[in-house]
Amino acid sequence: MSLLSKLSHCFGIARVSYDTPVGQKQQTPSIPSTAVRPLDGPARRRTSTGSTLPPRGTVPTAPAVRGDSARNGAPAVETASARPASTHVLLDAMAQEAPDSSALTKALFAPATRGFGVAADLAYELGRADFSRMPPIPGLPGAPTVLLAQALAAATGGDARLARDALAFLRGLDPQQDIAAAWRQQAGGLEDGTASVYLTPEGSEQGDEDRAADASVDGGSAYHTPDGSEPGTPERSLPASPRPSHADAAGDAMRAVRQAAWQAAAALAGTPTGFDVLQSIVAQPVAAEHGRDFALLLKAAAAVPAEHAVRGDPAAVLGNPAALGTLTGKAVACAAARMAGEVDAARPHQWALTAVRNDIFETGPGTHFAAINSRLMKTGRWIERATPERGRLLRNPIFGKSPFRALKHGTQNVERGPAIARHRLAREQELRRAATALVGPLVAAAERARAPGPGQVPDALLRAAVLEHCLQTPAPQPLERDGFDEAARADIALRLAGRLSPDPGPDLVQQLKQSTQLKALADLRLDSGAMGEWFGEVRGAPGNDGAQEVQEAQGGQEVPWVQTVSTALAQAEEEALGRDTRVPMVTRETVRSALKDIIANIEGSSRLRLSSGGLVGVGLRQITSSISAVASAFFLRGRVDGRAQRSRQAVFEIAMPPYDMELVLGSQRQVSKQIGVGAFVGPDIGVAKAGVNVDTLLYGRDDAEIEGISLRLPRVGRPVPELRAEFSALVDALLDGSQGGAQADDATPLLQRLLQEFPELTVNRIGEAGDGRRRHGVGADLVGSIGQWGAKVSASVGGNVEAQRNVTRHYADATGRMRVERSIEGNAVRIGVGAKVTAGPSASVASQTSFSGGVDVSLATTQFGVGAERIQSGVSHRREAVYEDGRLHPLSFVETEYQTVDAFMKALKPEKGAWVDAGADPERLEGLLADIRQHAAPTHSFAVRHIVTPEARARNDAYRSAMQLCEQHPSGLPQAAAALAGTIESQWQDPAATQPYSLRSYERNLVQATQGVDIVVQFASLEAAEASHIDNRLDVPAQRPRRA
Repeated sequence: MSLLSKLSHCFGIARVSYDTPVGQKQQTPSIPSTAVRPLDGPARRRTSTGSTLPPRGTVPTAPAVRGDSARNGAPAVETASARPASTHVLLDAMAQEAPDSSALTKALFAPATRGFGVAADLAYELGRADFSRMPPIPGLPGAPTVLLAQALAAATGGDARLARDALAFLRGLDPQQDIAAAWRQQAGGLEDGTASVYLTPEGSEQGDEDRAADASVDGGSAYHTPDGSEPGTPERSLPASPRPSHADAAGDAMRAVRQAAWQAAAALAGTPTGFDVLQSIVAQPVAAEHGRDFALLLKAAAAVPAEHAVRGDPAAVLGNPAALGTLTGKAVACAAARMAGEVDAARPHQWALTAVRNDIFETGPGTHFAAINSRLMKTGRWIERATPERGRLLRNPIFGKSPFRALKHGTQNVERGPAIARHRLAREQELRRAATALVGPLVAAAERARAPGPGQVPDALLRAAVLEHCLQTPAPQPLERDGFDEAARADIALRLAGRLSPDPGPDLVQQLKQSTQLKALADLRLDSGAMGEWFGEVRGAPGNDGAQEVQEAQGGQEVPWVQTVSTALAQAEEEALGRDTRVPMVTRETVRSALKDIIANIEGSSRLRLSSGGLVGVGLRQITSSISAVASAFFLRGRVDGRAQRSRQAVFEIAMPPYDMELVLGSQRQVSKQIGVGAFVGPDIGVAKAGVNVDTLLYGRDDAEIEGISLRLPRVGRPVPELRAEFSALVDALLDGSQGGAQADDATPLLQRLLQEFPELTVNRIGEAGDGRRRHGVGADLVGSIGQWGAKVSASVGGNVEAQRNVTRHYADATGRMRVERSIEGNAVRIGVGAKVTAGPSASVASQTSFSGGVDVSLATTQFGVGAERIQSGVSHRREAVYEDGRLHPLSFVETEYQTVDAFMKALKPEKGAWVDAGADPERLEGLLADIRQHAAPTHSFAVRHIVTPEARARNDAYRSAMQLCEQHPSGLPQAAAALAGTIESQWQDPAATQPYSLRSYERNLVQATQGVDIVVQFASLEAAEASHIDNRLDVPAQRPRRA
């Protein structure tokens, strides 16, 4: 362990910084994991073999019991009192076993359409709806009725009469059969005079009779919404047409009913819970294997441009060539072909169906499709900007951005996994492999070596016996030792005697035990370093056969044992320290290689973020300090520290959360402002100054926003090797298809190719995303300077304390089949120390205070400095809601993260019982906590994660379904939407809605480099590589969730 690593581990240094005349570099210290190399850590307080077992990253089968219910052995279930009081008729109805349908019709449908018993008929039909086909929603038995009523109201514009007949139409509908028939008619072509699926030809007497029979009870008049437009169509602002004849009116009425029914079906299918409701009310539900196709067909049909076909009606879309030429029309055709069993016919338009699944409904300039495709193509431009040829040219760092420039700092160990469960075991295997291969050459070398003294044995023979003894110790006991006890030395003496004599007697064994060589083993530290020294000596020993073989090997190739030992020792050190992943020269192939290496090795909850760009800034500190030095008093010189900074960076992220593997391609804009005051107190005798610098940061604010896209492949329910292979193929397609790639000139847009090749791909446009923090601080330095205005040298040493509050990070996808909403809120206190030396024409003295550096106005002052920072305290609360096809994902979670191990242990102590009740093995739990405390490092943080219970997920889906349908209602139902939003938030805040899932420690690494000029204003380039991965974890035993 290096001196810096020892100091960092001893004093808890989480970040070090270096100032040079051309910039600044900040990074986390490289601290070898004591969990991987136990000899470097403190003595273990408690031994637990269970702690070395690999964790299980799965979902609990049952919610944890908590509080009084846990102690009493009763299951923890949410009661009505745990829910917030309902504030709207919809919420009341959702919680009722038999909801009041009359109240629902009164709240959702226009008064003018509820006359002549229509409202009573509709309420009766809603009340007798059978939802036995769908799974019950815990605590919300009336939700299906509410959702059905909302969908009918949205589809009919609040027309109760039309809603009643649309419901009757849905009850007689066999969607799969009708859509399959419509597809076959479209594929085969309709002849003149033949009947369509949903409407007989106009002019047919039978058709007139059927239409008349299906007319409504008001005498066959067409339905009209209160605004005068025909219900079920998107153009509700158009005036009503003149009343047609009886036969035509009956036909129009039937078409209106059909359109309203399909639009109600689309409204239901577009919500998380509504599709189950739809499957319950139709005459024949769609087969499970075609459920997704049916839902996407309805989604696409509802988004078809209105000028081509009636929205929501699949038959109308399939029968209109113009509609089939649009993206949504192709998606309808693809889904219909799949439902009809024509998989080959559906395959050419698979990309359109995937696009609709990701909320992409049209192509062409100015569309989401074009914007996403442009962002994908920019990936190749980023690579070209980062190549050595472009790097030698003068550039504007704000506009010539490329995150891949940060690859020269490496991938920050993002590919590493849990230290004990993965790297300690791997290191142990490599050490044993090296020791096994080294024993033979040591024995061979001892035959030609002399003993170091009388009554002693050759060192090589003793070392062989030591390794044999260690190899006999069964795993998981470590091979490495810090000293050998008496029993171990006795076993080694016995092995030595066996090597010295075919029939060793007890006298020889006793003599060996009493030798100074054996006694010296009590203080021997046997580790990879000692084995490396032994390997070097035996490899080059004169007369050694191994050495001769090495020298005589043809073509410079090493003999097998040499290669085995050297490779194994190198791999063992790599397991402890991590690999050197820096990319000195960025090309398309080196980027590909780096990304594929990450994909092959990354584990769950790991994330790498690369960013690069430029910043501009200006500050008043040096100017006001210089003016004060001339105009102020002898002992006191004040200053104002006001500053502002703007920056732009290109951002690339690769991550493997519990639910997917993902890429993020984006741009970030950041604004930093702060105001503070300071003073220098001390004598000024002209040539020299000495005294104290005091700085106060009154208010600092940093805000950032990010925009871009993300690409995701689902993880749950599939083998991880399969996911890695598919994601690797996705990266290949992205690099080859983007600007400058081998397939960049393909006429088919890159996005279309990706959607076609990867049907499970999620493509998101990032919505509101960014981070922010508020800062306050104080610092003091002992400073001194000597020289005149033209040549002045100053130095300082001191420290500072900075409190950060409202530390927030938020992320939300705006589109995509799998959407992530992440919010983090927290606070932290940091302590820093450092020293700085400056030289140049400045009237002020050097200051090392961290929050006063970086954007100072300077007159070409040359500076050198070093600083260190410790996180004194900090905690953050994280909520991550993941929605897959609208439904809340089983691995959605809330997490509390602590920056210090003491705070983590204190918070977890009263919760141990709940984790044991949730299924955590007590021995493994205690072993994990002992490991975390023993091997805690300044770069670690510690977290407690709970996932949402299945019951809470079902309620969340139902509430959000109701909210979405409120938005589609003609009035928007703002009061109902507000009440639902409040209820959803209260569910997230309810502890009973979550269950224990995982305890973990993270390791976070960062390198950030700034280079540029700082003369009057600052203009610089900024590069950063930061990563996090799990260092240790314990998940409750569980059954892995299945994919929908």
